[in-house]
Amino acid sequence: MPPKEAKPQPTAAQISEVKTRLFKRMETEPPAVPFCAKDLARINDNDIWITKLLEAYKLDVEKCIVRLWDNLAWRQSYGVNEITEASLNQEYLHDGEIYVHNQDMDSCPLLIVNFSKHSKSKSQDDLLRIVVYWVERMQREKYLQKVTLFMDMTGAGLSNLDVDFIKAIINVFETKYPNAPNWIIVHELPFLLNAAFKIVKGFMPPEALEILRVTTKKDIGEYVDQDNCLKIWGGNDDYSFKFVSN
Repeated sequence: MPPKEAKPQPTAAQISEVKTRLFKRMETEPPAVPFCAKDLARINDNDIWITKLLEAYKLDVEKCIVRLWDNLAWRQSYGVNEITEASLNQEYLHDGEIYVHNQDMDSCPLLIVNFSKHSKSKSQDDLLRIVVYWVERMQREKYLQKVTLFMDMTGAGLSNLDVDFIKAIINVFETKYPNAPNWIIVHELPFLLNAAFKIVKGFMPPEALEILRVTTKKDIGEYVDQDNCLKIWGGNDDYSFKFVSN
């Protein structure tokens, strides 16, 4: 697996500046709807969230403050901390299109999107809530850990490819979880979908393109070892999806 460029580490002063200015802004121009107490407690209790955001934004304090504010507003309006399995579209939750299973070579969970099960007729909003549910679930189980977005194109055809849906997933990670992606893997992209995928790459931000990898059975082992690869990917795992509550 090719090494990643090391990200510069924020200083204590930068972390403190983000936190201080965020809370000062809340006093001088409080949000119309108060931010979620759980999210504010996470900022108060430790510096991990701000640290990871500063890393994601290459130590740009101004950008970090703006994006953190926007993120807090989104999390409140979207009801992120209230999302439970019972509040999700049960058909989509159990059909195996979006789920977490196994891990990559860096021990980051694989958030798998099985595009052979995708249809444009599905509600994009309902699907994205399931993406958010899984990211939040993984980051609760291991505090704010990274995840690898694994777009499994095995057996997918033109009817399964949904550029708007892929764009929406990428946007969720770019704007809501910029510190979360370890890799973005597109596996077994059919030749017929190459042209469409060029469109996808055209709207991906530079940070996403840096960690984007298109793999086949021949080279998936660089990112996911054989025991963590499903048999349909050329690995040893004969796992069949079944949703398990946490």
